[in-house]
Amino acid sequence: MYKVDIMSCVSDPLLIEEDVFNLWLAGLTVDQAVDKRYKKDSSCSSFDRTIVALDTEDQYQTFSLLEPLLRKPPALASSPVVNMPFITDTLLQQYYSLDAVVARELVGRGQKMTAKLRKDLDIISDKTGIPMKSCLRQYDNIKRIYKEVDEKEGKVSQNIQRYYGLSPPLCQQYAAIIYIVDNRIDVAPRKIPNLTYTALVKCVVVLMSEWCPTSEGSSDMDIDRAFLKELHSLKDRVSDSMLVGMINHGSESLKNNPDYPKNFVSEVRKLAVKLMSIGYSLVHTKDYTDIFIDLDEMILCPWFNAGLSLSHLELGLSTLLGSYVTAAQNTGLYSTIPIFEKYLRCVTSCLLVLANR
Repeated sequence: MYKVDIMSCVSDPLLIEEDVFNLWLAGLTVDQAVDKRYKKDSSCSSFDRTIVALDTEDQYQTFSLLEPLLRKPPALASSPVVNMPFITDTLLQQYYSLDAVVARELVGRGQKMTAKLRKDLDIISDKTGIPMKSCLRQYDNIKRIYKEVDEKEGKVSQNIQRYYGLSPPLCQQYAAIIYIVDNRIDVAPRKIPNLTYTALVKCVVVLMSEWCPTSEGSSDMDIDRAFLKELHSLKDRVSDSMLVGMINHGSESLKNNPDYPKNFVSEVRKLAVKLMSIGYSLVHTKDYTDIFIDLDEMILCPWFNAGLSLSHLELGLSTLLGSYVTAAQNTGLYSTIPIFEKYLRCVTSCLLVLANR
């Protein structure tokens, strides 16, 4: 239970019960919240229910007074009306919390934070079972943070933390959502089923870390177009037949190894060609937006359909990298090694996350 001084309203500190605050955040009405609280103690009389109802209504009114300040953390911190040095941080973390199912639906619709998406919130509410009021709060929070950090230099998560004071994991979630929305990454559930919100955030964080420009004035919401152009030109220097030859040479010791399936090397060859094809196309905006769908459909599905496992995939990707680096060193393609390593490092991380979803 929290004590909050509303100096302009009462002389004594009000008591905020965390459970009631969470019910309000969940979008429950006063009556629904009263039912939840009342059912906790079956021995309560009708008189007790009246007290619970009055207390719940009072706290809901308090939350409504606090909400404009929660939407602007700097105003909350400096407000002469509300004195909450102890609980401000906890209230902020809870107010900006996200339901994974709601966030997954929001980013899966392939739209920016527009009025059209806002109109779809009733559909999202029905699908997820999360009350409309809670869906609206989460949508508005994402939109508000997006507007605040859009076009700011530096790391998005750090900018969010600086202005809103949210925890690093929560800042990372918002940064990932903003990246997906801003770059129109296609993660529609019907196209890439069973991709969880947690796995999606992990993959996007990898993209933001590995494939963002490092030049002054840039943001990790941006895409490193110079790198993608280098990756695009890589296929002009390394043909599919060269790539297959690299794999054949680098995996010679595995061909007759009884610990690995007979089709392992042939599947690694297919894997290499498909990955090179995906990398070649990323320079085009549409192909970049489809990156997770392509990794799932072109890499993971065929790999597992061939009867190979996740551990085989890890070994296959490691074999591909080692084969490429060795062959590139032997053929004078030194300048392509950092490009290929940067590409495969990011793709490997994403593939292993997607495969474990």
